[in-house]
Amino acid sequence: MRQILHSALMALALFGNETLHAATEWLYVGNNKAGTVSVVEVPGFRVIREIDIMPDQPDRRARGGTFADDLVLPADGSRLYVSRAGLRDVAAFELPSAKLLWRVPTVGMADHFALSPDGSRIAVSVYNEDHALLIDTAKGELAGRFETCSGPHGMRLSADGARIYTGCMIGDELMVTDARSLAPIRRVRFEEGVRPFDLDPSETRAWVQLTRLHGLVEVDMQTGRIAKTVHLPVPEGVRAQADFPHTAHHGLALVPGGQHLCIAGTMADYAAVLSVPALDLLATTPVGREPSWVIPSLDGRHCYVSSRKGDTVSVIAVPGGEEVARVTVGAYPQRMWAVRAPSR
Repeated sequence: MRQILHSALMALALFGNETLHAATEWLYVGNNKAGTVSVVEVPGFRVIREIDIMPDQPDRRARGGTFADDLVLPADGSRLYVSRAGLRDVAAFELPSAKLLWRVPTVGMADHFALSPDGSRIAVSVYNEDHALLIDTAKGELAGRFETCSGPHGMRLSADGARIYTGCMIGDELMVTDARSLAPIRRVRFEEGVRPFDLDPSETRAWVQLTRLHGLVEVDMQTGRIAKTVHLPVPEGVRAQADFPHTAHHGLALVPGGQHLCIAGTMADYAAVLSVPALDLLATTPVGREPSWVIPSLDGRHCYVSSRKGDTVSVIAVPGGEEVARVTVGAYPQRMWAVRAPSR
């Protein structure tokens, strides 16, 4: 018995970190103006490290700008990819060392990402150039380019990796592109700019936030017609931004299981939970100032809501909407990514 206990203690000493954290969920939060990524442990909801995503340009931060616009990680959490909008590039970092592996210039403003299911390619929208780029993640090289509608912003990839969805803020379109040939498949037009969006697993329905709309629309992707418009609460005195890009709500995600949507009510400083498919409002919850992005936890029990002017991330229970934690992160947090991996 003593020998067995001794062996177990030795194993814990040698492999403790990897074993204890093998099933840990990590939330990576891109702090746009800080030029850092906060790593949040789940559960526990505490920041365990900050990653500098500008080690190659340490003096650039002092001049201000947007540096961590979007981020994604492969399923094993071994790398961190960041679109550094103000630096006009995409950069890759090894984890957990945070060593800079490569950077790919984008000429224009690198904006949102879509990562292929096998992690081999990243599509990145180039907002001010009206196109998107494909990057080979193993080589750190451009693998292709495709034209988009004007002002490409949000991106999604189909579950099988066959189709790339791009929402355009200026062109007022949601564009579908063949991920292999890079040829356009279809375009769905709207009356205003397309902001965050998500799709059901069958890709027959999309939920889309539009410029100036305090709510969302449900779109039939086969006909291109709006099936439903949902107006969410607008507190007295709250309006969309007076200046471009005239944001009202910015942040929307379908929760695993497909029964709920989480929404960031940006200018109203709340998070909302809606039922699917009815789109009934189940809860609204005050969060930090100007929540602007939402992603679900891997198990679907929570949604993470980043508040860019509050420098916080709120953890919202699904479906009840309770704020179970609020985590202080870096300056101007926006995009996030959750991954299950060893200690980071």
